[in-house]
Amino acid sequence: MKTIEFAVKGLVICDGKFLAVHKASIKSPKFELPGGRMNFGEMAEETLIREMTEEIGLHVKPVKLVDTWNYVAETNQVTGIIYLCVAENPENIILSEEHDAYEWLSPTPESIDKMNRLFKPQMLRWDWNELIEIAGKA
Repeated sequence: MKTIEFAVKGLVICDGKFLAVHKASIKSPKFELPGGRMNFGEMAEETLIREMTEEIGLHVKPVKLVDTWNYVAETNQVTGIIYLCVAENPENIILSEEHDAYEWLSPTPESIDKMNRLFKPQMLRWDWNELIEIAGKA
């Protein structure tokens, strides 16, 4: 049976850097944005807030819809959106067992190269100056 799921990722920006997490179950050294799949009955922003609390222990405020992403495999497809968010407590990251590392990365091509191929092409096209400015004012 083929399935289609919806997910929400968070682009947390603090002091001009963005938060990237590494999934413990993945052998690749590539990072991803924190977030996860929607539960039935949730709105996208509710999913984002719940997943960020569960995965990284941060309380976030979604600020702006930034982009979309897609993952397609043989039997499942995940389509998702990425929200720019600000965290109330960015220095208090507590990783769940789902992740084994995190980094605050500069929005440079070299840092973005550390990201999973699902996110990297979009991230290279983003106006990082605008995103950093919006996050700073939120």
